[in-house]
Amino acid sequence: MTTELRVETIKPSSPTPINLKNFKLSLLDQMTPVAYIPLIFWYPAEGAANDHFPDAKERSRRLKKSLSETLTRFYPFAGRISNSLIECNDQGVDYIEARVNCLLQDILKQPDGEVLRKFLPIQTESTEAATGRILLVKVNLFQCGGMAIGISISHKISDLYTLGKFINSWSATTQGSSAVVFPEFGCAASFLPPTDLSFTMPATEFNPQKATMRRLVFDASKISILKARSASTSVPQPTRVGAVAALIWKCGMAASTSNLGGFTKPSVLRQVVNLRKRLKPPTQDSETELQCLVQQLRNGITEFSENYVKKLQGSEAISTIFEAAKEVGNLSKRDDIDFYNCLSWCRFNLYETDFGWGKPIRVSVAGAAVPNFFLLMDTRDGKGIEAWLGLNEAEMAFFERNEELLAFASVDPSVSGSFIHC
Repeated sequence: MTTELRVETIKPSSPTPINLKNFKLSLLDQMTPVAYIPLIFWYPAEGAANDHFPDAKERSRRLKKSLSETLTRFYPFAGRISNSLIECNDQGVDYIEARVNCLLQDILKQPDGEVLRKFLPIQTESTEAATGRILLVKVNLFQCGGMAIGISISHKISDLYTLGKFINSWSATTQGSSAVVFPEFGCAASFLPPTDLSFTMPATEFNPQKATMRRLVFDASKISILKARSASTSVPQPTRVGAVAALIWKCGMAASTSNLGGFTKPSVLRQVVNLRKRLKPPTQDSETELQCLVQQLRNGITEFSENYVKKLQGSEAISTIFEAAKEVGNLSKRDDIDFYNCLSWCRFNLYETDFGWGKPIRVSVAGAAVPNFFLLMDTRDGKGIEAWLGLNEAEMAFFERNEELLAFASVDPSVSGSFIHC
């Protein structure tokens, strides 16, 4: 598929000052699973010229120049991780330019997780996220003039919020806009300083088992119906993320029960805020009804905000984090429990990323297929939700045929629309 690769090192346009050469990771950074955050932004061609590669090369040149300028402000991203700190030594980031011997629409009409991974600069699960390069970029240039910008950043230093700030600043710089971000680094480390984890580091790695991945698309009209069905006196106005997450969780539990011949395991759902919500083995059907699950998720978030956050701001912060991480690690390794991970990337305005040639026609995630893990993203209109879900093959066979799920979601639908024109 790729006919030519060119790798360059992009360094900050100005050297990092001596007093900023060492950036301490926070305790939460230290305990973050080793992985890269993967994003791909897809842009169509401009104009109707037959040979689009010169135009795409000019875009790439502008991207490299603005990336160098942006790294001056986000200087830790050009460094290297060493133990509990980042050496901000301006070694730079990898910038890979690839020519792709097909059309943009060939990829996007039927997105496939394994194919999408080829447009990233590094595999999401690479252990280099803990010891090597922090940020990598891969600019894929299509025959039609379309472009896919794959970005991978170590989760040890960045979450999606931070990555979003970087991308916004990079895109604004590419356009020559003055609306660039000047981040302040080091707040997390002063709040939760690093500590010696040599003997106490809890196991928080992802399940290494192979999984089957599916893409679920919930359009806005179906989500409205789902939210109405999920509402109760306790939660009269469910969020769209809460309603969709609860439905996927419910259908996942049903698939597990069917795969076990009717035996139901206890189930745990962990959200990005380390929310853990246990369910005892259901004794009545009502315990896994959608309204009940939405209420449990809402109660868990409320409890987290009222109790857990307060402990993080007090003298119990470190012990609280260790206990929570230890509990999650232990639960994730138990065979008698179905342990699910849910991550929401909704409302991050990823579809607003404009480098000067328009907004992306799609934004994709392309990580490894992890069992019992699902990620939620906005659809292009900002009203629907696209979910990427990993389950073991046997459970997925039951899950994707679940009638309640299919009443609200399309499984691996073709991406249609006139916006894919190259």
